[in-house]
Amino acid sequence: MSVVATQDAFPVNNSSREILLLKELTLVVVGVSRQDIPGSLLEAVKTVWFEGVEEGYAQFTDENSGRFQVSEAPLLPLAVIMDPSASDEKDSFLKWLQHRGVTQLPPVIGWGRSGEVEAISSLVGLVSEHVISGARRLVLSSRELKTLRSLNDDLQNRFAALEAFLNRHGLQPLDLLFSNEPAENPLNPNVLASASADGITQILPVPSSGVSGIALHVEQAGSRPDIKLRAQLMTLEDLRIVDTWHFSSGDLASGWNIFGLSRSTAGLKRTLEFRLQSEQTEEDVPRLSVGGLQPVDMFQVRDAANGVSVLKNSLALQVWGGIPGVSMPQHANYIPAQSQQVDLDEGFRDVPIAPGILEHASLANSDEVSFDFEAIMPLPTERAIGCHPPAEGMTIGQLPAACPPQVIRMSAKAFIDNSQAADIEFAIVVAQDLTAAKSLLSGEREQTVGEAFSGWSSVTYGETAHVSAFASEQIGVWQNVYFATRMSEPGGNDFAWAKFGNFRAVVSG
Repeated sequence: MSVVATQDAFPVNNSSREILLLKELTLVVVGVSRQDIPGSLLEAVKTVWFEGVEEGYAQFTDENSGRFQVSEAPLLPLAVIMDPSASDEKDSFLKWLQHRGVTQLPPVIGWGRSGEVEAISSLVGLVSEHVISGARRLVLSSRELKTLRSLNDDLQNRFAALEAFLNRHGLQPLDLLFSNEPAENPLNPNVLASASADGITQILPVPSSGVSGIALHVEQAGSRPDIKLRAQLMTLEDLRIVDTWHFSSGDLASGWNIFGLSRSTAGLKRTLEFRLQSEQTEEDVPRLSVGGLQPVDMFQVRDAANGVSVLKNSLALQVWGGIPGVSMPQHANYIPAQSQQVDLDEGFRDVPIAPGILEHASLANSDEVSFDFEAIMPLPTERAIGCHPPAEGMTIGQLPAACPPQVIRMSAKAFIDNSQAADIEFAIVVAQDLTAAKSLLSGEREQTVGEAFSGWSSVTYGETAHVSAFASEQIGVWQNVYFATRMSEPGGNDFAWAKFGNFRAVVSG
């Protein structure tokens, strides 16, 4: 074989027997015939006969008289046994070892003249020393491994604490790996509507390692919020599904929508392909933005059914790397993945609140607010709940026992559904009862173990806020979810149709 360094190739002649000398405990024989070495000794330790040095290579023969040469000194020489008359050959071998950088020369044991018993006794003692030294190294390695495991556990705990801190304070640890900004297109194509029922595909022009999110730019979300869509991220080399997203057209917002992976990609580098399809044949699917003209065919947006380019552009997209699932840029709409690794029993899981649970939403503080209509309106087809604020005070809605045990974060999308509405404030609380929720919403106290409070977020019509309540410590019981609205400025609550959508819980384990 050959080793290539820069632009030059150098031959490397490492025979299998030379490689064994670099791996095994080796006994070197000088001047003693094979018939004089006991067979039991040959079976106990790798034995070679030194035949001299030629052109810098040490010449050896094995127990079967097979000749070979080596360029590197044996790494584990047990000893040199020699006939007293072969001192010149022994000196030649030791000098060759010194020229190869060996500083601790192996012991030399005489053989013959009735000294075989003493020689074998010395060899047994040397083997015992090697066994003891190996056992000592094994113990030390086990201790070091234990220390490394402890350090790794501590590092993982610190990492989890850092991730939680970044989430709570809205910091941004993600990196933008690639961005293809939307471009004006006079044809204004709806690529998803013009593709086949299998949808569209887009190859990502980045290495797979470290990817944690793919963002698509939506030019127009569409008038129907109930169209079912599915997205997948796949590897082209082995057609493995990395992650899947099931969502409705109402989950998409105009602008950037980030499809977050359940975990960052790692391992061998692969070519990633993002697939998007509508599960229903509809013309009113969201209109995706496209980038400029793409001269490379493989990076053009394609029809998933036949691989033919839908148009000579690629999708307007971004690729993000870092910790998946953490706080995203304020301008982006975050859509978490439904992980393919459903059998995991540890880590964090992102659990959506089912539309059936939303139907049980009710007004919690009916003794404080009243309207001529329902203040809390479950909207399961939109996966949302309407919550109309009063002119003064706040409207508190309740989802009974909707928060699972071991919750880390309860979140929802907050927005206003009427252009004439004034600014509205939104908040989420996880608590055991209404009294505890009220005291958090009014700012009378801080949250305690198991509770979560998002604080108040002000929203203007046309904007969307991602309201997140983080638990200070996880507990193993189901709890109520309370959601509340109030006017940013008291009064003027006409047309104040506030909505919470896409309730989700991140739980541990």
